[in-house]
Amino acid sequence: MTSHRVNLASFVLLLHTQLLNGQVFIRTDEAVLFAAGHGTKCTQGHDFLQEYCVAAALSVGGQLRNGNIILGDWLDTPPGCFLESSDKAIHFNTNIGGINDADFQPVCKPGLDEAALLQPGLGVQCKVGHDFSKADCVGAASSIGGTLHNGHLLGGEWSHAPYGCSVEGTDKSIHFGTDINGVNNGQFEPVCVKDLDDAILQPAISGSKCDPGYDFSQVDCPEAGLSIGGLLPQGIMKVGDWRFLPPGCSISGLNQAIHFNNKSDGVNDGQFQSVCAAGDIKAAFLPPGWDTKCTPDHGISQKDCVMAASSVGGILRDGKFLVDFWHHTPPGCFVQALDKAIHFNTNTASINNGNYQAVCVAEYIDAVLVAELYEGSKCGPALDFTQEECIAAASLVGGRLRTRKFLVDNWDHTPPGCFLQKIDRAIHFGTNVTSINNGEFQPVCKPAVIDASLVEASYDSKCRAGRNFNEKECVEAGTKVVGRLRQGKFLVGDWTNAPYGCFLDMSDNAIHYGRNQNGINNGNFLPVCTTNPLPAMLLPAENGNKCPIGDNFSKEECVAAAEQVGGRLRRGKYLVDNWTHTPPGCFLQRSDYAIHFGENTEGVNNGHFQPVCVGV
Repeated sequence: MTSHRVNLASFVLLLHTQLLNGQVFIRTDEAVLFAAGHGTKCTQGHDFLQEYCVAAALSVGGQLRNGNIILGDWLDTPPGCFLESSDKAIHFNTNIGGINDADFQPVCKPGLDEAALLQPGLGVQCKVGHDFSKADCVGAASSIGGTLHNGHLLGGEWSHAPYGCSVEGTDKSIHFGTDINGVNNGQFEPVCVKDLDDAILQPAISGSKCDPGYDFSQVDCPEAGLSIGGLLPQGIMKVGDWRFLPPGCSISGLNQAIHFNNKSDGVNDGQFQSVCAAGDIKAAFLPPGWDTKCTPDHGISQKDCVMAASSVGGILRDGKFLVDFWHHTPPGCFVQALDKAIHFNTNTASINNGNYQAVCVAEYIDAVLVAELYEGSKCGPALDFTQEECIAAASLVGGRLRTRKFLVDNWDHTPPGCFLQKIDRAIHFGTNVTSINNGEFQPVCKPAVIDASLVEASYDSKCRAGRNFNEKECVEAGTKVVGRLRQGKFLVGDWTNAPYGCFLDMSDNAIHYGRNQNGINNGNFLPVCTTNPLPAMLLPAENGNKCPIGDNFSKEECVAAAEQVGGRLRRGKYLVDNWTHTPPGCFLQRSDYAIHFGENTEGVNNGHFQPVCVGV
């Protein structure tokens, strides 16, 4: 292959984080090195321009061969910046159609998420919202030491490996498991999106600083400061040993410049705002309203108010934490509804005039993320969070505030209610109740109690009456029984050869919903049915009376069903026998409502027993 070299011997590179004359220079872009493999390359938008290739490649172990970067227009290498595996020589390929023959390692910008490797263990897997897609798996796993087995990503539907991206503990080979019910046998290390501490600003007052354990390191200070509005003038973070700055990371109130003070006993002169890691208090806003306030056991102290309020979108107005003895605001920690400015009222008897939102310790919330992306996805009936609950709920499933803002609007292309944007997990709330998700957003919902089972695939098999899931519940129910979305799509149709309701295609477990109530299963589909108790009804005690065909409860279902209609266990006993004078199946004795189950399918009711049947 033809190439030419560019001499960079005199090129001065400021790489990584270097201390120079009290200033820290940081890289414009971090870099990650992908494993060498057939066809591996940087994902779109994550490749370096030629002028940044040397700096990026040197930062991940690249070498200048004879002091030169090697440029060319090759067909057998990845496009853009890469290293040759044999000697780590830095190359740049101008051919955007180049295909890696497995001898080269692409040098790429990291994705939106930093990767973390979990320890291997039985059942260990990434938590909800923290798994990488298959497209991102190689890049994420390579960045923390994973390797491609013979140049290939190993993918399969394994029951003994965790779902998603992982590396095998023995050789660090990168795997991607497609079985959503796969259980880690202890041999795999899941590759997950790393949790990053959210940063908050302390008020610029004399002596203020971060609480012990909530300060950022010098390495993390630039990113933390930038995330909450700090600036790096000329790309520089000021570093020094100052007596008049708070220790650690801070932002100047004068020009928002980010500083790091190595002097552990430095005392804030009131001109700097400490940049601290958010605390563990789960806070929530109450809606503005007359006399709304926190309950006594959910109040937040003055010491914790800034951290708690900042974690849910509160701000310091002009960098100041406002504390006073007001009569027209809620007592304790609150924000002004108009601009979310953080306040603390020391008057415990004050009454909110309706213009302020109390900041309280959040009630326990359990939330689930609709993980599958498809058009129209939203929370089921009564499973939506309110706008006030949204931040706390979304944070539980990996959501975060984009540049410290809670995004609320009347969009028509998002789901209604609380949701995350898939690309960066930013927390949103849609106020348009008729909006339709375009498939790019993940609803945050209250968990539904869904327990599903599969019916055998055979001719005309279907869920019995009352056991069908509705269309909105189908994806979650199907996922519970190893179903999956085919190419990311929830398939809905009016098929005549498939059962009515929710079902899986036997060939690939793709989740479907049949709207044709007269559809007949041709034997290729597995109905997905609810296992929740069916409604029961009591028939009168009459000669020969029994449940219609198909409306009988099983022996296992009988007690729960009979109790719905007033049945009781006689002296704690469930009475089962092969009687000839009782109806078959579940019934009550008219005299005392004792629960029975008749196993004789030919039994004939003598008029003293009331059949318990599936209700309508």
